[in-house]
Amino acid sequence: MKNPFRFWMTGGAAMILTALSGGARALGVEDRHVHTRVSRYSVEETVSRIEATALRHGLPVMARLHQGHPARAPRDPSERRLIIVLESSQGGTPVSMDDDTGPPALLLSVVVRRGVGGDTEVWYADSAFEQCPDGMTPEVQNDLADLPRVVDEALAA
Repeated sequence: MKNPFRFWMTGGAAMILTALSGGARALGVEDRHVHTRVSRYSVEETVSRIEATALRHGLPVMARLHQGHPARAPRDPSERRLIIVLESSQGGTPVSMDDDTGPPALLLSVVVRRGVGGDTEVWYADSAFEQCPDGMTPEVQNDLADLPRVVDEALAA
């Protein structure tokens, strides 16, 4: 994956809310490969399992937010999402921008939603870079690499 235009760590709620206002772009799904898993658990149970597993891996939950289109949510439950923003083991959560005009992407985020067919879907963006961006420590790089294992472990059993 190409390196971002800008990379930084944040612990600010305002930055997280700004990134999430970009909808699917909050995960970078427009520009990055997205990993999708199907969970046999409900949305709430899946979120709880991911949060517990992330904590065991040293990644505390920074934010758990509902995102969706309130006017359409009663008619289409797949429009509503629960977003989990994880904190790096180093503190803060990694954020990147692919260019100077695009919205920020939260790299340690997972979206859980009910799919159109009724399945619980879990998705997150690939946060692998060709080389470590300026400001990204090896520990944060390891946290990003650990995200797929966190999700897989949470959905197992």
